Amino acid sequence: MDDIIRQIKAQQEINFINIEEQINKADLEAVFDGVNNSRYIFHNLHSMDRFFINPIGYVYEGEKLFGIPENLSVISTAREGFEPDTSIVISRQQLLDYFGYVRAKINSYFDTLTPEGLTDTPEGCEYTRLELILAQFRHMMWHVGLSSGITFQAKGEWNEFTGLKGLRKMIKFV
Repeated sequence: MDDIIRQIKAQQEINFINIEEQINKADLEAVFDGVNNSRYIFHNLHSMDRFFINPIGYVYEGEKLFGIPENLSVISTAREGFEPDTSIVISRQQLLDYFGYVRAKINSYFDTLTPEGLTDTPEGCEYTRLELILAQFRHMMWHVGLSSGITFQAKGEWNEFTGLKGLRKMIKFV
């Protein structure tokens, strides 16, 4: 694996560590702006699943594999498919299972990605692979922050955060 891909993969692994911490610590039932925290977390996972590699031709497998209806990823009343019922809480185990699926899918993608491929535009997509990855990095951490704030408000506890120093702990992984 080329160095630039190894670096991106390592940074994504840090993102994964923070997302897993978020899922494990989150108050899933806490409601913010009319949506419970489990839905915000699912929205983040669904976005990684759909947009990290190529959103064109994406097929959602989460309902079949994990029992999570795709429309629960819609967190805005302005978007089609929004379900306003805050009593629908996606279980921690469902979120962890879907997270594991998405993580494996992205890691497999990194195993095939080349530095030259970063500037390629996937078929039918308007963005390069690098733009898709960077957009998801930004989106992931925005949602980790939001969910962490929701959990802090509900439980008075902050998520543990892993940053660049986490790379030292992962040398064996990378």
